[in-house]
Amino acid sequence: MQTNFFEHINSLEFQGALNLNFIKNAEGLLTVSVFLPNATADTAGNVIPPMILKGNAAELGEGFFNAIAAPVKQTAELFANLDAYQQSLKKAAENSKAELDKKNKANKGKTSSATAIDTDDDEQDETNNLFSIQENEQKVLAEKKKRYAGVLEQVAELSKVFKYDEAISLLQTCADYLEKAEEINEKGAELLKHKAKYEAFINDLA
Repeated sequence: MQTNFFEHINSLEFQGALNLNFIKNAEGLLTVSVFLPNATADTAGNVIPPMILKGNAAELGEGFFNAIAAPVKQTAELFANLDAYQQSLKKAAENSKAELDKKNKANKGKTSSATAIDTDDDEQDETNNLFSIQENEQKVLAEKKKRYAGVLEQVAELSKVFKYDEAISLLQTCADYLEKAEEINEKGAELLKHKAKYEAFINDLA
């Protein structure tokens, strides 16, 4: 049987993952969940829920792609803007640190016949710069910890409503948290077990 399903998928304006989850009840009605995972570093995109469409095969076959095309495009564009914004912030932070390092290096290379008071002032500036760097590092770590906690909260909420595929995809966005690798693997395995039990339950009802 030939179908143009994948041609329609390819025509949608998005990049990355697109999760489709199908549930069929005893009457033959289909419930389709359409979810575009947030692959950016900005947790603001995590609040976007999946699209849910319901109908019989004929109804979905006629209107499914027309219904999801615009929302998928808008969501993809939102994530692209979030990613561009995060990249700009990262570049600005790197430039700021580079200027600070350059200034510190220049200060260290200077030879001066300044008085003891001037020497004390230079040492105080370097101490302040050190505290500033440490403070920035602490802020970055705090933000990273906050994002990770937010992802786990979203994963828990998706799991409560049996959206295990979305939960697993969202959890995978934390793959760069190497210090949390063991916890992430455990949660991923737990979600897979719950998903298998849920699918078995659905099959028993069909």
